[in-house]
Amino acid sequence: MVNTAAAAVLIGSFLPAVMGHIAIWHPSVYGFNGNGYTLVEPLSNLPFNKWWFHGQLDNAPKNQVMQLPAGGQVTIEHACNKEFTSYGKNKNGNNNPCPPDTPSMHAGSPIKEDLLRGCALAIAYKNDAKQVKKEDFVVFSVNTRCVRELRTSYRIPAGMPGCGGGKCICAWFWQGQNSNNEMYMNGFDCNIVNPGNRRIAEPKVPVECSKNPNDCVKGAKQPFYWANQDGNYKMLNIKPEFTRRYGFENGAQEGMFQPETKRRAIRYSSAELEVPEEDSE
Repeated sequence: MVNTAAAAVLIGSFLPAVMGHIAIWHPSVYGFNGNGYTLVEPLSNLPFNKWWFHGQLDNAPKNQVMQLPAGGQVTIEHACNKEFTSYGKNKNGNNNPCPPDTPSMHAGSPIKEDLLRGCALAIAYKNDAKQVKKEDFVVFSVNTRCVRELRTSYRIPAGMPGCGGGKCICAWFWQGQNSNNEMYMNGFDCNIVNPGNRRIAEPKVPVECSKNPNDCVKGAKQPFYWANQDGNYKMLNIKPEFTRRYGFENGAQEGMFQPETKRRAIRYSSAELEVPEEDSE
């Protein structure tokens, strides 16, 4: 029988003394081949080049692209260190994203469901991460129970347009509740499998709308960039979150598309957008 206390000491001897946070882990992630911990470090009070893509733009994946099936789902590993994923040496069989440090999830210890603030996947229709701008990202999937489990699934909207050259740029965002003012972002290369021909609306910055749902931003939304320099959201009384409080439903973000009405096409990154034509007098 394994002595769990001894195992914990053994694991601890190879990992940072403080875990504290969560990242996603997949070979398509920028910085994946680093030390197994840098990607989980919180982003706070940093200049743009340090927090954007977690400062890993120069550590691009080598021909590794995460495949995202339109109309289906993708399962991604979330953990406080790569060692606790299928890519590490201390593989975790109980679906816990951080066996030695539950507070890493920033939602109480034990975890309280009402403190989970959700995660989001966003896509930019460009194939060079260094050309991606903040306003290029549009949120296409949300999991409001993230980061409770190591293996977390995200629904992909049906009809998403394909990626030119077989690659787009995606990013994962998470917001913890029991934490300092900080954000989490990991970029990764992605591709839409079985694409459709729906067109994406221009994403807007979400706003807090819990008291009046009519105040919620409808349609396509940007991720939250905050707690650092050059963001798009300034915290007032509460932290941002990927929940209904800010107009995000759990699952595929079907509202990211333009409605099927008479429209004219404009360009957004390398994907076309549509905007309704104005009635002529």
